[in-house]
Amino acid sequence: MPRDERMAFVEDASGDDGALLSLVRSLLAADEDSGSAWDCAGVEVQPVVPVFTLPAGYEPVRELGRGGVGVVHLCRERESGDLVAVKVVHLASSGRSAAARFRREWRLLAKLRHPSLVSLRAAGTLDSGCAYLVMDFVDGRDIRRHCREERVPAARRLEMLASVAEALAVAHAYNIVHRDIKPANILVDRAGRARLIDFGAARVFDGDLQSRHEHTLTGQIVGTLSYLSPEQASGNSRRADQRSDLYQLGVVAFELFANRLPYDLDGQTSAEVLRTIIAEPAIRLDAACGVPAEHPGVAFFERALAKEPTARFASAHEMAASLRELASAVRGGAASGARKGARRPRAAR
Repeated sequence: MPRDERMAFVEDASGDDGALLSLVRSLLAADEDSGSAWDCAGVEVQPVVPVFTLPAGYEPVRELGRGGVGVVHLCRERESGDLVAVKVVHLASSGRSAAARFRREWRLLAKLRHPSLVSLRAAGTLDSGCAYLVMDFVDGRDIRRHCREERVPAARRLEMLASVAEALAVAHAYNIVHRDIKPANILVDRAGRARLIDFGAARVFDGDLQSRHEHTLTGQIVGTLSYLSPEQASGNSRRADQRSDLYQLGVVAFELFANRLPYDLDGQTSAEVLRTIIAEPAIRLDAACGVPAEHPGVAFFERALAKEPTARFASAHEMAASLRELASAVRGGAASGARKGARRPRAAR
């Protein structure tokens, strides 16, 4: 690679692994200074140990999660007394691409407003080299766990996902594709409202939010394996537009409705899972949970999980309307989708 592109690639490929980034930097430095990239004697690797600091006005309550270059704290906002989630990233140790992703997430969240999205309350940088986002705190559980533990009826599950589809419509109006729709990224708060979170993997197709340097390498897979769309699984991320989000939401809906994923993935390697998603048809709803072939959910999921994007719902608004229609049909006496005791295959990791 040309020298000016090489480091950007290394930073992007290293992700949040600061130690790996430091090691590869040292190898490249050795390559420039001597005849062999593997002759690193005397090259001292100095890993950056990030020190996370919170912005003024927020009292820490507990840590919610931590990664290599970032941490999320539950905090109390002194002025309002509200509980908030404060995400802090140490920019100096995260690399240029990770820092750019964080700034992009900042700008994305500032644009998006919907009851099923987590609102951005504040954002900024600190003298310590950290950047932060302050977001509404969703006191709840992921939607799969919530539905299982609360024994949520099938119709209500579909209605919650309809609100998520409507939230996606807001993002899609800004040409933002989430790219990682899965149960862990849909939280249900104490009021029973589903909230879509985590736009860290989002991509902007055009408009004022897109970075001129943003790119996805051919063959790079973005998303969570079991919930990938066929175009994501093939590594053709440039085809993963708004309809890819709708496919992923369809996988979540199938799982919540049928208590299993729409593919048999037990025991498969990652490569086998990708091949299944790309080439194998999704399991029909009537075969998955014993509903009649004429059940309205059968046609819904055939469209939602179509391999070709053009055969899916054309928009998030359209999918939301269909989810509500299906919920109404289920509530009105259509055969129940969730078979008691149905075994849900383990999601591939």
